[in-house]
Amino acid sequence: MDIALKYKIVEKIVQTNDDTLLNEIKSLVGLSEGDFWNDVPHEIKKAVNQAKEELDRGQGIPHSQVMAEVKDLFLNKK
Repeated sequence: MDIALKYKIVEKIVQTNDDTLLNEIKSLVGLSEGDFWNDVPHEIKKAVNQAKEELDRGQGIPHSQVMAEVKDLFLNKK
């Protein structure tokens, strides 16, 4: 990789205020500390927790059923 390109990348990183981008870069270069969950946006955490609660109440769809529906939908087309 060209050294000039590396400097351009570093310059963009230094100039950005985008926390999501910075967290992605941090993860890519192996600088993440602790659990990735700390970097997950609040909306995503809320959706995951809601899905877990639904599963705990027995409201989930079994994996075998989902796989059968996907196979029927995509593999049994005529």
